[in-house]
Amino acid sequence: MRIGIRKRISSRADLIISITGIGVLAAIWCALTYGGFIRAVFLPTPTGMWRGLVEFQHRDWLFPAIWRSFLRVTESLILVVIVGVPFGVLMGTFTPVDAFFRKIVSGAKSVPTTGIMGLIIVWFSIEERAKIVFLFIGSIFYMIILVKNAVMKVPEEYVRVALDLGANQRQVVWRVLLPGAMPQIWEAIAVCNGIMWTYIVLAEFINSNEEQLGLGYLLQIGSRTQDTGKVFATLAVIAVISSFSDYVLSSVRSRFLDW
Repeated sequence: MRIGIRKRISSRADLIISITGIGVLAAIWCALTYGGFIRAVFLPTPTGMWRGLVEFQHRDWLFPAIWRSFLRVTESLILVVIVGVPFGVLMGTFTPVDAFFRKIVSGAKSVPTTGIMGLIIVWFSIEERAKIVFLFIGSIFYMIILVKNAVMKVPEEYVRVALDLGANQRQVVWRVLLPGAMPQIWEAIAVCNGIMWTYIVLAEFINSNEEQLGLGYLLQIGSRTQDTGKVFATLAVIAVISSFSDYVLSSVRSRFLDW
């Protein structure tokens, strides 16, 4: 197969190459760990990671933690969509609204969420609500910016034609801008979903305990006991869930929003 610049490949070739990449990485990992080239404290063997997952499951922690973290991300994502999409649409549609909020949103996006964790705890205590707020703040400004950009990328010709045909502003927004921007808005949702899975560990460090079980708590257990198998296993679980949810969102976009 000849490799060309930006040359498209078939879905079958893409799948084969992807699986090959994963296989090569797994082979290198096994060679380094089982061969004794890297100590387990730096990189555990696949067996060590599996033992960590089995131990969590024996304590009846693994699947409840996955479910709890999934619910937290889902709830936060719903809130981000409810707030971020209308806000982004307004900024992308009306220039004065964009001028008023643009620097505020851009500045807020640059503030590290970890830096305001203390404030979140002061404002919302250390219970479940604080975790949801942490995830919300970590992604809301990205959602607003991405949605605004999606709306602004809708061709101006569509708007002019709609206005020439007698459409009012509300009709232009609902029948031209929103449908035209929907594929990119859906991609923005997928991006924010990935951001939240990146932040879930930090969010669940807030009052991390067995009663508020989550993947962040499992990771903290592995760190406290210096069990790298548990640490890497938990990170792998987060990566798999995040990748799978991205795949589901991408599939929905390809199936229903392919324009």
